[in-house]
Amino acid sequence: MPRFLIRTFLCALAALGLSAQQTEVVLSASSSAKLVLAMPAPKLTGIEDGLVATEFTAVLKRDLDETGVFAVLQERLPADAAPAKAWKEAGAQWLLTVRLTRAAGGELQLDASALDTAAEKAVFTKPYKADRLVPLRRLAHALADDLVARLTGERGVASSRVVFVRQMAPGVKELFQIDRDGANLVQLTRHGSLTLSPTVASDGRLAYVTYKGGAPEIWGQRRRDGAHEKLYPLSGAGGMVSTPVWSPDGKRLAFVQLDRRGNSDIMILDLGTGRARRLTDGNGINTEPTWNPNGTQIAFTSDREGGPQVFLMQDDGSNLRRLTAEGTYNASPAWSPNGAMVAYVSRFEGKFDLFIYKLGEGKAYQITTGVSTSESPAWSPDERRLVFTSNRFGSMQIFTTDLSGRQVVRMTELPNCQSPKWTRAR
Repeated sequence: MPRFLIRTFLCALAALGLSAQQTEVVLSASSSAKLVLAMPAPKLTGIEDGLVATEFTAVLKRDLDETGVFAVLQERLPADAAPAKAWKEAGAQWLLTVRLTRAAGGELQLDASALDTAAEKAVFTKPYKADRLVPLRRLAHALADDLVARLTGERGVASSRVVFVRQMAPGVKELFQIDRDGANLVQLTRHGSLTLSPTVASDGRLAYVTYKGGAPEIWGQRRRDGAHEKLYPLSGAGGMVSTPVWSPDGKRLAFVQLDRRGNSDIMILDLGTGRARRLTDGNGINTEPTWNPNGTQIAFTSDREGGPQVFLMQDDGSNLRRLTAEGTYNASPAWSPNGAMVAYVSRFEGKFDLFIYKLGEGKAYQITTGVSTSESPAWSPDERRLVFTSNRFGSMQIFTTDLSGRQVVRMTELPNCQSPKWTRAR
């Protein structure tokens, strides 16, 4: 049985038996160049050096290093009070100075300023305030995101989060959430059953499949921060369902439904009316839908021509065409935030690697290589990285990679993870 069918239906069988400045952009978001930034030690008032070093400075440096647009100067550093010329001679293009103050009541004040060392002119200045309950690392994330926005015109993703599935015990999987840097683990569901296939709407609402009632059902939130409730089927038997995914406008869910003959089709659920309609109809397996950014097209996996391949169609099921041409096993498509690329996995010699298909070029590019397997790709909100799962250290863990495949970073050491989804909204 093809592996993508196993991933989709094995659990089914088991169950039944902070405001960025608007200024000129100095580097395009698609540029491969990196701007060298230097960061002297923060000036502190009312706060411990050690805490700042671990919870702010180290976090900010890592955030900036992983942006793909900044390189943090680490060597030949001048004295902290050296003039801009000295920092320029050391190789820094921007000089970031930071002052952190903790008031008597515990409130935090962060004042950040970046100087262009060549022009000796401020290119970024912003104050941040936070109450005593906000961790320093969150301020670091916010500053990193604003610096990326100043440089590229698009906010960074240090403040973003990843939602994923983690196995807790045999037959029990739940949804979790972590910050972009792997910190702040939060459990999102406690159904005590199989909970799978998370999807996050643009406003942060969750939807997923759970077996808490026996047969699989689609549960989720009808409003932001609302209670989790059953979304489909609302009455009667809806059939085996899997892999829901929010439409970009958050009004529809594409999902997969299995019929009595063992075939599966892509369905669309209108949350307003509760009506579901079928987009594909035929023998075989159609699964793993993903929307393009404007909600007019869907990419999905199908074995209609033999082995699993990635296909495209309009959101009404028309204009069906095959996307992937190379390889005998391609699956798990994920459409990029700007619509120009589709990430997917391809199997070779018993393992899976990540690929991206550039629609404008009509070509596919391999991202990961090695003896391990890489699965379940999903895009960062800024489209600079992919999050995925891999067994390169044994159990399936969560990793990110840039689009060259050269900067692979383990996001968390938690074992038994699957189906990560990267979002700004939560």
